[in-house]
Amino acid sequence: MELSRSLAPERADFLRRLQNGTCSHGFIVEGPKGSGKREFALWCASALLCQSENKPCGLCRSCRMVQGGHHPDVHFYGEGDKAISVDEVRGLIKETGWIPTDGEKNVFILANAQRMQPPAQNALLKVFEEPPAGVVIFLLTDSRRSLLPTVRSRGQTVRLSPMEPKALEARLKLMFPRVSHEELAAAVTYSRGSLGEAEAFLKRDAVMRRENAKEWLSVALDGDKYRLIGLLTASKHKRDTLLPLLDAFLQLLSDLLLVKSGGKAVLLTDEDLEFYGARATKRVIAAMCDVTVNCRESLESNGNVTAVMTRLATGLWSAANERA
Repeated sequence: MELSRSLAPERADFLRRLQNGTCSHGFIVEGPKGSGKREFALWCASALLCQSENKPCGLCRSCRMVQGGHHPDVHFYGEGDKAISVDEVRGLIKETGWIPTDGEKNVFILANAQRMQPPAQNALLKVFEEPPAGVVIFLLTDSRRSLLPTVRSRGQTVRLSPMEPKALEARLKLMFPRVSHEELAAAVTYSRGSLGEAEAFLKRDAVMRRENAKEWLSVALDGDKYRLIGLLTASKHKRDTLLPLLDAFLQLLSDLLLVKSGGKAVLLTDEDLEFYGARATKRVIAAMCDVTVNCRESLESNGNVTAVMTRLATGLWSAANERA
């Protein structure tokens, strides 16, 4: 199994511990969303279960099963939207007592450990501190501070570093071969080393949201109030799709404000900057940010969609027309 270059130091440290017999039974793998926590835990599972001398070989039956996500001795928890519950922890504890099916270890990978409530963490504490022989547990978390101090003190923390820009760009080229160099560069800058954030940036729905956000801004700056209201209150817009669209619009405004303050654009092309630059002052952009944030909060608080979006349209139009 190939591991991204950004994880090489952590991989080397894990292998050293595995070879000299000091490998922990419990790991807290910390890193931002998209930093490769699951990838790292699976690589470690391959090393623990590999049937070859040079571990992990990535070629043996065991490594292939781990890589494919169907090794019987690798158990996953917390990969859905819901936090791992106390009942699920109790089920996990029962599983730790099982004899491995295909190897010498039972590996448990708990994703999104930061979502676990204190009762669930407390239930996990005993087995995380003193698991049965052959059990290795990986807690994957965005921040170890979200874990109880008693849990933090029982595991070895592995902090994953952001990917280097060149390594990240190379990976994205393989994943998105048709994307332009400019878009790849924007994704690398925007993601700050997070593969997950870069992937999300380049996916079609995210690209479409950025295009919609640019259309909103163009219409607002052109001064056509009623076209703007019609655009923002279109029947195709639903609450669950509007929230990420508003986030994309705020990102666009923030990028423009950054340029106006002497910074370098992340989302905007030179053509965008030439178009927007002459039409919006820092004051206009800041006012648009304020009205957008307020309307987003109203929408998130279950405000009437049409009323909120009408208020957003008139607010953006008013901000744009006060520029003179």
